[in-house]
Amino acid sequence: MKHLITLNIENGVATVVFDRAEKLNALTFDSFIQLDSIIKRLKKEKSLRLVVIEANGNDFCTGLDVKNISRSPLQMLKLLFKWLPGNANLAQRVTIGWQTIKAPVICKIHGRCFGGGMQIALGADFRLVSKDAQFSIMETRWGLTPDMAGSVMLQGLMPYDQALMLTHLAEPIDAKTARSLNLVTQVCDDLDSACEQLKASLLAKSPDALAANKRTYQKHMMLNKRKLLAAETLNQIKILRGKNVKRAINNRLKDESKPFYNSANW
Repeated sequence: MKHLITLNIENGVATVVFDRAEKLNALTFDSFIQLDSIIKRLKKEKSLRLVVIEANGNDFCTGLDVKNISRSPLQMLKLLFKWLPGNANLAQRVTIGWQTIKAPVICKIHGRCFGGGMQIALGADFRLVSKDAQFSIMETRWGLTPDMAGSVMLQGLMPYDQALMLTHLAEPIDAKTARSLNLVTQVCDDLDSACEQLKASLLAKSPDALAANKRTYQKHMMLNKRKLLAAETLNQIKILRGKNVKRAINNRLKDESKPFYNSANW
């Protein structure tokens, strides 16, 4: 399996790098497997003090590689499968999993951060972004609903109407707008420098204090966590069984605008 996500740990700082620049760091099934494995490893690292998620190339992550993921129904099943509705499946673990790590997690974003990339970024504790960064919760463009646990984090970051508008419209927004909506933590003139400053400040603090702070604030952020994880998956399965998702994908890929069928009973 080619390494699409790399991990380096040095002096207690883990650097996770999206390394599929030639494909705009779009997520394949193997990307999910590798991210899940990295998160599980980091949870076991006793000396871990900090995690930084970043990307090579011009974009952080442009979302799912739809052709790759849709190529195999078995892959789709593996992404969505869970033993209990309230558990996190593979697609959700690569987002919510960062919250199971006791150390602070910084997501360092440049270029485009769309779809699945946006969902993964929402799982981090802090999102530091360049001025030219763009963001989109774009699953609705493909006739889908976000199902990677981003809703768990959004409920603590944004008002209902703003989160719903971003999700419904599925349009890109710039870094300044993202900051005004509280979708990101900080817009940086010099992303590298800002990230280094935050790292230094966090590493100067007691790791126990930081871990305790994270767990305390999670009590609010994780309200209704299991219900939201269940709703995301069940709603996505219902969509995948319908006709409109195929119409949306075909319209998108073929640059068509064929009308949608009547919606299912929701």
